Amino acid sequence: MMRKTILLSALLFIQCASEDEPMDVDNPVNTGSNIDTTSTPQEFERNGMLVFWVDNIIVPAYNQLDTSLFTLSEKAAAFTENPSSTTLISLRNQWLATYSHWQYVEMFDIGLAEEIYYKNRMNLFPANVTRIENNISGNSYNLDASSYFTSQGFSALDYLIFGAGENDDGIIALYTASDLNYGNYLVEVTDKMIDLTEQIKTQWEGDYRDTFVQSTDNTATSALNKMVNDFVFYYEKGYRANKIGIPAGIFSTSPLPDRIEAYHGEVYAKILALEASNAVYQFFNGIAYNDASTNGLSLKDYLDYIEADEDDKLSGRINAKFETAKNKINDLNANFKQQIQEDNNAMLLTYDAIQSNVVLLKVDMLQKLNVSVDYADADGD
Repeated sequence: MMRKTILLSALLFIQCASEDEPMDVDNPVNTGSNIDTTSTPQEFERNGMLVFWVDNIIVPAYNQLDTSLFTLSEKAAAFTENPSSTTLISLRNQWLATYSHWQYVEMFDIGLAEEIYYKNRMNLFPANVTRIENNISGNSYNLDASSYFTSQGFSALDYLIFGAGENDDGIIALYTASDLNYGNYLVEVTDKMIDLTEQIKTQWEGDYRDTFVQSTDNTATSALNKMVNDFVFYYEKGYRANKIGIPAGIFSTSPLPDRIEAYHGEVYAKILALEASNAVYQFFNGIAYNDASTNGLSLKDYLDYIEADEDDKLSGRINAKFETAKNKINDLNANFKQQIQEDNNAMLLTYDAIQSNVVLLKVDMLQKLNVSVDYADADGD
């Protein structure tokens, strides 16, 4: 991601679920610490906001994902050792649970995650089926090479456990025939996801955490400005465009139903989109990952501090549009592929609802915070 010049600010002085079940979007499980935010600080504490982000949102989300990935690895091993309907269903359930946890991590493309192209290696979709099959049949591949990013991660698992055969019996047969190497590839892909996640989790738990929370300046390289940009970028690209806009045909001459998230599973794209909706809402509002009742300093608080004398606050308008977009997603068919084929207009209206918040976040919010956009935008919006 290209980092561009960020305007200097003279505005403020700085002070120091069962693993087999998908996460409940509205009631995530919590183990976070309580933070008292009953009073507004006289000077907005950018450091305090960064501390809350790391200790109550980012690190807990990575911990949950890491734990879930280890369970996924166990389910993958159990399936390859004993391919059956029971072990396949168990593996699929855990894949969905872990994929749901991933939605709360993808926006944090900063530090080592950015350096190793973490999000591209975990969730670049659609999967390249031809390359996956060639990897399996040729048994010669390098998952660390960029040309193999589309043959690993969640989308590769989506193909391996939902789309590799014509039906469940066909999929089980592929894994029963050990000479076909499907089991080895499934386990290797899962292990690579664990390895990547462990690297980033270790960085956050080390010195990087302190470096991050102390980087409060309004500069092109400050952690605060990078994270704000990453949040807006994810909302605009990873959430708006990738999950809804591209499949609906916003950026092409016709709809592209094969570009939905979890294409081979078919009925899970809506669940994942709702998780993503919740993730962006919680981050903007400073809601702890593991406890919806725990709040800390947030972008909402920052905006409200700047607009203390205004009645029609920007944060209220942003949150209203978050809610509208989530309601539009809720109204969609669970099968996005079917939704696009039968009534793509509903997908287009959902995109419009999400898009309506891009201007508030990318233009109005960043102007209020005196932060410049640091990424190239080819969409013209």
